[in-house]
Amino acid sequence: MWDYVGIVRTTKRLERAQHRVKMLRREVEEYYGNFRVTPDLIELRNLIEVADLIVASALKRKESRGLHFTLDYPDVLAEACDTVLVP
Repeated sequence: MWDYVGIVRTTKRLERAQHRVKMLRREVEEYYGNFRVTPDLIELRNLIEVADLIVASALKRKESRGLHFTLDYPDVLAEACDTVLVP
């Protein structure tokens, strides 16, 4: 995942990461529904949720600012825009 969502990003790599997160989410949801729930399974589900939020936020950012650098949008916008996601 680090190769797709590391400090230097591209839209294509973020989209690949998003696809992999969706696959992981489906697997965990299937497992969650068919087996006994454990703390490790809940932690895995939470990690997938965080990964999904990170990727979604990075895809919304159309600039490079600070540690958020994307090769597709190398410039800084004149005014910073929030990429805070609302669940």
